[in-house]
Amino acid sequence: MSDKTLVIFGATGDLCRRKLIPALYELFEKQLLPKDFNIIGCSRSDRGRDAWIASLGKYPDEFLNLLDYISADLGSAASLKRIPVGDDNTFFLSVPPDRYGAAIMNLKEAGLVDDSEKSKVIIEKPFGYDLRSAEKLQDIVTTHLREKQVYRIDHYLGKDTVYNILTTRFSNVLLQPLWNRDYIEEVQIFATETIGCEGRSQYYETAGQVRDMLQNHMMQIVALIAMEAPCRLDAKEIRREKVKALSAARLGEKLLTGQYIGYRQEEGVREDSMTPTFVAGDMYIDNWRWKGVPFNFMTGKKLPYQCCEVVIKLKQPTLNLFPGVEQAHQDRIVMWFQPDPHLDIRIDMKSPGIENIVEPATLTHTYPLKGASQGYSKLIYEAIVGDQSNFVHAEEVLESWRVVDNLLCTGQACPVRTTPYLYHPGLWGPVHKTNLITTWDYPC
Repeated sequence: MSDKTLVIFGATGDLCRRKLIPALYELFEKQLLPKDFNIIGCSRSDRGRDAWIASLGKYPDEFLNLLDYISADLGSAASLKRIPVGDDNTFFLSVPPDRYGAAIMNLKEAGLVDDSEKSKVIIEKPFGYDLRSAEKLQDIVTTHLREKQVYRIDHYLGKDTVYNILTTRFSNVLLQPLWNRDYIEEVQIFATETIGCEGRSQYYETAGQVRDMLQNHMMQIVALIAMEAPCRLDAKEIRREKVKALSAARLGEKLLTGQYIGYRQEEGVREDSMTPTFVAGDMYIDNWRWKGVPFNFMTGKKLPYQCCEVVIKLKQPTLNLFPGVEQAHQDRIVMWFQPDPHLDIRIDMKSPGIENIVEPATLTHTYPLKGASQGYSKLIYEAIVGDQSNFVHAEEVLESWRVVDNLLCTGQACPVRTTPYLYHPGLWGPVHKTNLITTWDYPC
């Protein structure tokens, strides 16, 4: 058996076929997989290696020779002992989240994760269903594993453009003096989609937009935008600063949820479903750098435009020397992660002519996509080599759940209204309420 082995549980699932195997093939093509590397697909299905490989699609034999398949059940420690592991093993739990706890306990009982130096476990989101369940799952993790063995995956952190937030912030002296409450009036964060559930209604009914996007992806972006500079660019120090930022975060009072008209008619959705497909509101980071600056966020499905972006609105000059310069001309920094990732810095310039008329000018850097890796490729590679920089620490998870916990409440006794307002597909949510939060720089 090879020195390094990746074992994928849930190998017959959609995630493995669509994301994990293509990501591994990308690493293979770039010659980034370790020498004598082995990939073992595991599932309860006794379909055999040939049938499993045939279900994955077309790949060259040189890559397929790395793949093997074994029938094993995460619910049985005795079954797991049959897995032919190597000296250094990474276990990817591509299984339903409610199986994580039992999986970790059985991996431990089978003796597969005893060596904290040579065994790792990759856990997909969501880590828990709410704060209480996340704490319970973390208790299981703490009992059976060391934190250095645990790789909680958020595929947003594998995107080059998202990680570029750190580079933009901490490698440019031009921006450093501006990145605080003295110069920034507001931060807006968008993660919007034009599609609906697209066959994922069964999952989405139990998740909703708060769990699917806000608690993980968007809170990670908040942490990267708000964190202090780490003393070193390593996993421990980056995660330390992200935890500090999230620990200071709280939701504001302009919170609302929405549900697009037609969601309840989708297959698998209850006729009286209150699952939100949209959430927007304000958030604050109560520390020295950000006190009083609203982090306004919007995420939802069936909206006019698909994008993920951050808008940093700068304050107006203390004395406005140029009449007619309105808020629409306000200086801003825009980080656009997808699609067509780019960085915009918008400032005022004089228009040609006799009169002193000011117009906005935009300095743009388009992020080159050639050579960029898809999120799972980067994250799987970093897990294999033992770099946790782009994985989520337990404290980050728990702080994120703490921040959004009120939005997960249901019923009349909730501290905030969580009953969703209805909105028509193609609108920016329930706009009669959404537009009361702030003057949005809607993506276009």
